[in-house]
Amino acid sequence: MKKTMLLSFLFLSGSVFSQHKEKFSVTYNRNIESYFLAELFAVDFRKTNVSFENYKRTECRKYQPIIAETLKAYGYLKNSTIAKLTATLNDTLVSYGLGNDLLMAPLLDQKEFPTSDYSSAYKFTSNRFSEETLSAINSLIKKYIKELGEFYKAENIQLLFKKYQQFYAGAIKEVSDLIPPKFTEALEKFYGEKKLSYTVLVSPMMMWPIEDNEGRGIGPSVQTAAGTKVFEIMSPYVRVESDKKIDSYSAFGYNYRPRALMLTIHEFGHSFVNKEVEKYIERIRQTDSVFEKSKLKSLMESKGVQSWEVYIIESIVRLGEIRVAELQNDKQRANDLRKYHIEVEHFIYLPLLEEKIKLYEANRKKYPKLGDFLPELLTVFEGPNIAQGAF
Repeated sequence: MKKTMLLSFLFLSGSVFSQHKEKFSVTYNRNIESYFLAELFAVDFRKTNVSFENYKRTECRKYQPIIAETLKAYGYLKNSTIAKLTATLNDTLVSYGLGNDLLMAPLLDQKEFPTSDYSSAYKFTSNRFSEETLSAINSLIKKYIKELGEFYKAENIQLLFKKYQQFYAGAIKEVSDLIPPKFTEALEKFYGEKKLSYTVLVSPMMMWPIEDNEGRGIGPSVQTAAGTKVFEIMSPYVRVESDKKIDSYSAFGYNYRPRALMLTIHEFGHSFVNKEVEKYIERIRQTDSVFEKSKLKSLMESKGVQSWEVYIIESIVRLGEIRVAELQNDKQRANDLRKYHIEVEHFIYLPLLEEKIKLYEANRKKYPKLGDFLPELLTVFEGPNIAQGAF
């Protein structure tokens, strides 16, 4: 009886479940999950990344129960308008050098489905594109979100979440139980900035092949009048055999602490780092030709890091992971992160970054936030340092 009452409360209240009373919560979002549902059926209409999209769906239905169940129960959507629109949207984003992560912030800026009140406030901005291109991208996104919202109502997708509520509640609890308290305080202390809230969104519907407990994280931010809300959208990273009734599972794909910690703190770190690095894009471009010709670039391509700017961003975010662990006096976690990021992921500048960041940590009156120190930190990627390691 207690379990049933809890699950009903979770569903009716937006499925929030959190063990921590700070700025942090764990939940799921119907807009995000509806998008990934549509993506399942868009695979058959994709014109770009076709092999990988097919591989993702084939693999993930084996060990992500929500995907297996959705493909079976909603198979009639395979020729639907939303499947075709989702495929076209993604192919168009690829033509601009963008991915589906771009959709997450505008989806979160909307009221949760079902709604008839579609916001037009969100605007994607980037100094990589002309105003004309930005206008075209934003128009595409807004039209798609309205189509997705109308699809949600027409197909009564609300019933899907009611049917899957116990699974979502289990996934939410798995993550909540693994995240240490007060880590957001350590994040804000290191970066020197405060955010309005930090929310992990579990996404059992997201396709991402699981190997060695690897999972995908997406870290969008939403600006509000009161401050910045940051999110971490988390795919499963533990295989769960898809061979049971959806309400009979006791494992939900998230019960692995190292990955939960890494994905959460990493993606939240992007909300502090990306915007600061982008201010120095012209400076970074002065040395990107060296990266383009290096062995390091070929090593990083399989990890989705295809430019010098992204490599620098990812390096600094990983630096933040390590320093946050140190601030929390978790030496083991800090050492494990160093070993993994340097030896496995090839972020070879981390020792130099850690040495340089000591100047920042010792002079916080001069450098209140990381952005104030960034011009100095970027010297790690310049001059004689650029020839280090794989270069």
